[in-house]
Amino acid sequence: MKPHFALLAGVFACAGAGAAQLSAPILDAVITDRSLDEISGIAASRRSDGVYWVHNDAPRPAELVALDMHGKRRATVRIIGVRAIDWEDIASYTLDGKSWLLIGDIGDNAGMRKEYEILAIEEPALDAHATTSTVEPAWRLRFRYADGAHNVEAMAVDVTTREILLLGKRSPNPGLYSLPLGPGSGTTMVAKKLGEVVAIPAPDGEALAARFPAARMGGSVTGMDIDAQARRAIVLTYRDIWLFTRGAKQSWSDAFVGTPQRFPLPLLAAAEAIGFDRSGTMIRVSGEGRPAPWLRFEFNTEANGLRPPDRPGGLPTLISQ
Repeated sequence: MKPHFALLAGVFACAGAGAAQLSAPILDAVITDRSLDEISGIAASRRSDGVYWVHNDAPRPAELVALDMHGKRRATVRIIGVRAIDWEDIASYTLDGKSWLLIGDIGDNAGMRKEYEILAIEEPALDAHATTSTVEPAWRLRFRYADGAHNVEAMAVDVTTREILLLGKRSPNPGLYSLPLGPGSGTTMVAKKLGEVVAIPAPDGEALAARFPAARMGGSVTGMDIDAQARRAIVLTYRDIWLFTRGAKQSWSDAFVGTPQRFPLPLLAAAEAIGFDRSGTMIRVSGEGRPAPWLRFEFNTEANGLRPPDRPGGLPTLISQ
């Protein structure tokens, strides 16, 4: 029997016909790796089932780490020629027969940056044993916002529209922005504002008075991902997972105006990283601090018509490299 967080046992279900259902959070591992103390982004590998790429907030050196379903390190990729200022999210996608990893150097706690940067590398193949390799970015996209500086920790990719989406951290009503997917012309681009997301409420009442930071800042957006079919988007805050579903003829700006499904998180110190798995049948969550939880939320595959994921057996693993 796999361990669950007791306070959230059972299945999360939202009212309404066809509503998605998520399992209670399943703790696959506790990561105590000293080099992974500020996990800020998760993206599923597009080349290897059950593998996820993660990164720290401001990694020194600038690097990505591949973890398996049990949180065990599979590879380390150092990106040379890059100054990591404030890495806040990562996205993975397949385009024109190649698998890509996109890193968002998009954070700005002080609201002082004039430009931000998105880096792309081709996803490397993994060897049987953990390895460390170095790569240069395949391309880099510098951009700014027309309405000034923004602290953004959430980024996702839609390959069907060749679009990068950025969602601000500010609560309430974070701004939703768009950039074209690709290196651009070499000049600083301007992110297009699509609108604001009003469905995610800011904390009030007892939450604002709580000592626990995740309660006081519970409506702040810290991560985002879009599934490979580009029909569902997940948004992470310190308190909840929010699931937005896009209709066949909808744009993302339309989808984010709609009412999302809300799935509460267990109490986590700093939930900052979220991603679909490769098949879109489960969600992976982790965050800053050490030890870091390696959480899994499974969709009800019968209700959603999805293929069941590969499920690791046994008790949660304590991972320390």
